[in-house]
Amino acid sequence: MRRTALPLRFLALLGLALSAATPPGTLHAQSTPPLQHAAEAIVGRNADEWGILAWSLERKEPLISINADVVRTPASNNKVYTAIWALAQLGPDYRFPTDLLITAPIGADGVLHGDVVLRGSGDPAFGYPKFTKVPMEPLRIMARQLRARGVRVVEGDVIGDATVFDSLLYGPQWPRDTGNGASAYAPRVSGLPFQRNMLWVEAVAGGGKPAIRLDPPVEEIPVVSTVRNGGGRAWAVRNPYDDTIRVRGSIAGRGPFRFGIGVAQPALLTTGALRQALLQEGIVVRGRARLGPAPTGATLVHRHLSVPLSEMVMEMNRHSDNFFAEHLWKAAAAKATGHGSYAGGGPASALFFHREAGVPFGELYQADGSGLSEYNRTTPNAMVRALIWADRQPWSKFFHHSLPIAADHDGTLDRMFQGTPAAGNLHAKTGYINGVRTLSGFVKTASGETVVFSFLYNGRNTSGARGVQNELGALLAGYAAHEASNGDSTEATSPVARR
Repeated sequence: MRRTALPLRFLALLGLALSAATPPGTLHAQSTPPLQHAAEAIVGRNADEWGILAWSLERKEPLISINADVVRTPASNNKVYTAIWALAQLGPDYRFPTDLLITAPIGADGVLHGDVVLRGSGDPAFGYPKFTKVPMEPLRIMARQLRARGVRVVEGDVIGDATVFDSLLYGPQWPRDTGNGASAYAPRVSGLPFQRNMLWVEAVAGGGKPAIRLDPPVEEIPVVSTVRNGGGRAWAVRNPYDDTIRVRGSIAGRGPFRFGIGVAQPALLTTGALRQALLQEGIVVRGRARLGPAPTGATLVHRHLSVPLSEMVMEMNRHSDNFFAEHLWKAAAAKATGHGSYAGGGPASALFFHREAGVPFGELYQADGSGLSEYNRTTPNAMVRALIWADRQPWSKFFHHSLPIAADHDGTLDRMFQGTPAAGNLHAKTGYINGVRTLSGFVKTASGETVVFSFLYNGRNTSGARGVQNELGALLAGYAAHEASNGDSTEATSPVARR
C-alpha cells in the first residue's frame, strides 16, 4: 500500500512520537508463553507488518504482545473509537432532533409572511430507509403540522440549517473510489442529512427518450440525462468536484431502472425535499430552497426525534456503515467542542481517550469517524485500553451488542471463524482499506477468561492477513489456561491507566 505522508498540520494535531521519548503509560511487557510463541509462529516472517495485543482481563496481563505500541492505520477499527466516544458523550438513549421552525406569525388568511426553517443536528437516520419505511414521511408530518396550524401560503423561502457541523463534507484523504462522497458506501456528511444523503434517479423506457424521475422529486439538484432506449446498460455518476448528476448509457425494457448517487450538497437535498413535501400537502411556497443558519427568535413548530443512538451504533458496527460513523463522530465532536468538525474532532477524541482510558498521547489520532482516511492512527495498546474502558461503562451492553459476532450472519464476521472455538463467541470490529486489515474486540477462552485483543495489519498481503486473524482468534478462543506452562512469570502494567 502506498503510504501518504502526513501534512505538518496533521502531525501537529496528532502528537505522534516525533522524538525518541517514550510516552508515559505505554505498555512494555513480555507476554505469557505458550500463546506468544504460537502467535509469533502464525505471523511468521511478516511480524514487522503486524501490531498485536491480547490482554487477559482476569489476570491483567498480556497473552500476546507483538509491536503493541507501534502506530498503524486502523481502517474501520477506527469505528470502535467512534462508537465509544459517541456513547460516552451523548449516551445510548440520545435521540437527534430535527426541528421545523417559522420566522413570522401565521396570518389569519393562512399566509406565512416569512420563512420555513429546517434545522438539523446531524441525524444520520433521518429519512433512512432502514429506520423509516417511507423516507419522505418525517417531512410530510412536518408539512401537515404547518397545514394544521392554518398555513396555506409561505411567502418566504425554505431554509436548511446544517451549521451544527462544519462545511467539510468528506473526510481527509478518503479513497478515490468514494468520489469525495459520490459513492453509496461513503456519501457526504452533513448537519442536515436525509435519505443517506443520496438522490435516487429512475429511468423509465418510453417512446423516444427514457423518462427520468427523481426520488425525492427535488428541483435543486441538477440532473442531466443522455440515457437511450435499446439495450446495453445505464449508469449514473457525479464527478468528485461537480454538483451535477449525469445519467448515461442505454436501457432495455421499461424499468424503472434505479441508480443511487451521493449528492454534493446534502443539506440542499433535504431542504428541497421539505419544499416538495409542503407542495404535496397543498401549501403554496413562493420562495426557493436555500441554506443558512436559523434566524434568532424563530418559532419551533415541530421536532422530529431519531431512533436511539444505541440502534445507530449497532448499524455502524455490525455492518461497518461509514455514513453513520461520520455523523456520530461529528456529533460527538460537536458535543465536546461546540462544533462538529474534522479539524477539531481529532484532538478532542485523543484528549478524551487519554483522560478516560489512559491512552498515551501519540498512540491515537482520528482524522475521521469511519476509518476511511489514511491519516487515522492507533496502536494495539491504545485500542485495548479503549475497549477495556468501554467494557466497564454503564452502557457496555450496547457496545458489546453492536460488535459483529464470529460466524454470525448478521455482520461483517459472517464468513470468519466458522467451525472454530471462536464461532458465536468472539465479537469484534473488522477493518479493511487498501493495504490494511484489522480486527479488535473480545473473546472468551476455553478456560472462561475474557481476552481483549487488537490485531492490526498494515502491508500488501491483506488476503493472507485475514487468514492470520482467523488463526489468532481461534488460538485465543481455544486457549485453556490450566494447560499452559506454570514455569513462566510475567510482570506487566495494566493497559488502562489507574485513575
